[in-house]
Amino acid sequence: MKGIKIELLGIGIILLGLAISTNNFFGYVSGILGFGIIVAGCFYKEK
Repeated sequence: MKGIKIELLGIGIILLGLAISTNNFFGYVSGILGFGIIVAGCFYKEK
Protein backbone atom coordinates (compact mmCIF):
# COMPACT_ATOMS: atom_id res chain seq x y z
CA MET A 1 0.00 0.00 0.00
CA LYS A 2 2.95 2.32 0.59
CA GLY A 3 3.89 2.24 -3.11
CA ILE A 4 0.42 3.39 -4.10
CA LYS A 5 0.61 6.33 -1.68
CA ILE A 6 3.97 7.41 -3.10
CA GLU A 7 2.60 7.14 -6.63
CA LEU A 8 -0.41 9.29 -5.73
CA LEU A 9 1.89 11.84 -4.11
CA GLY A 10 3.91 12.02 -7.34
CA ILE A 11 0.78 12.53 -9.40
CA GLY A 12 -0.33 15.23 -6.95
CA ILE A 13 2.98 17.06 -7.37
CA ILE A 14 2.63 16.97 -11.16
CA LEU A 15 -0.95 18.30 -10.98
CA LEU A 16 0.11 21.02 -8.53
CA GLY A 17 2.79 22.14 -10.98
CA LEU A 18 0.21 22.31 -13.77
CA ALA A 19 -2.23 24.27 -11.60
CA ILE A 20 0.41 26.81 -10.54
CA SER A 21 1.53 27.39 -14.11
CA THR A 22 -1.95 28.58 -15.18
CA ASN A 23 -1.61 32.13 -13.71
CA ASN A 24 -5.09 31.82 -12.22
CA PHE A 25 -5.95 32.45 -8.55
CA PHE A 26 -8.53 29.66 -8.45
CA GLY A 27 -5.98 27.34 -10.04
CA TYR A 28 -3.51 28.15 -7.27
CA VAL A 29 -6.07 27.60 -4.53
CA SER A 30 -7.50 24.36 -5.93
CA GLY A 31 -4.02 23.00 -6.71
CA ILE A 32 -2.77 23.64 -3.18
CA LEU A 33 -6.00 22.32 -1.66
CA GLY A 34 -5.82 19.12 -3.74
CA PHE A 35 -2.16 18.62 -2.87
CA GLY A 36 -2.99 19.10 0.81
CA ILE A 37 -5.67 16.42 0.61
CA ILE A 38 -3.22 14.00 -1.02
CA VAL A 39 -0.57 14.67 1.64
CA ALA A 40 -3.14 14.22 4.41
CA GLY A 41 -4.20 10.93 2.82
CA CYS A 42 -0.61 9.73 2.75
CA PHE A 43 -0.24 10.28 6.51
CA TYR A 44 -3.67 8.84 7.37
CA LYS A 45 -3.31 5.62 9.37
CA GLU A 46 -5.44 2.71 8.19
CA LYS A 47 -7.00 0.33 10.66
